[in-house]
Amino acid sequence: MGRAAMIGETFNNDLYRGKVALVTGAATGIGAGIAFEFAKLGANVILHDLDLERLSNVAEKIARLGVTATRIGGDLALPGVAEKLFDQALAAHPRIDILVNNAGRSWGVETNDISADRTNELMELNVNSVLWLSKRFIMHAQARGGGGSIIQISSTAGITGFQRRAVYCASKFGVIGLTKVLALDHARDNIRINAILPHVVETDMFRTVATPQDSANWKAAIPMGRFAQVEDVANLVMFLCSPAASYLTGGLYPVDGGAMAGPFGADA
Repeated sequence: MGRAAMIGETFNNDLYRGKVALVTGAATGIGAGIAFEFAKLGANVILHDLDLERLSNVAEKIARLGVTATRIGGDLALPGVAEKLFDQALAAHPRIDILVNNAGRSWGVETNDISADRTNELMELNVNSVLWLSKRFIMHAQARGGGGSIIQISSTAGITGFQRRAVYCASKFGVIGLTKVLALDHARDNIRINAILPHVVETDMFRTVATPQDSANWKAAIPMGRFAQVEDVANLVMFLCSPAASYLTGGLYPVDGGAMAGPFGADA
């Protein structure tokens, strides 16, 4: 099966020239890929992550493209960090045009082992930080005028259940509800809010934690027969934030190779 198309094959290289994009969870995986593709299309980027060492590596790679890459650390699983992050972002760039809420964690747990501490931590990161950053971005966009775009990175776990993922699924379902309501509330402010729902993305983290049998089982259930690449997610972000998507808001966009279309395979 073919891999994801390269950004340069699809989009004008100056598409986001003069724009500023804030991307959370940008040190690795999907977040790093999204930030790098924005930079390749001319955007200045504000990179957030808990891991400042890896974030520095991404910033150095982006800086070689001739755009500005600003690094901001902080653990969004802690109350108050999201608003502090947005303050720091505005101090670096007085105008922010795009927000990508990508930071998040997963947690597999049996029902009897669900604990308040870990649940609160996951909800603070996966839901609350998305709410507070979205609120601050919307207030900023209203004040400066001109609209803007928010992309929430949810998950296919936001529209269907996965075993031992009760807390994670609840958080990702919550992000989808938040996306829809904010899109309704701010459509006439020209602030577009959409959610992207990755399924299995072949990141370094996935390759580290998935056994060969896990990988084979997941892949067999995907109609297109391959896992998503980071570029598959990043390409959709580039489109949804562009003028070509100016009539799209409140949408949910699975990146799943057809997995959410219905049961697939010999055992379906």
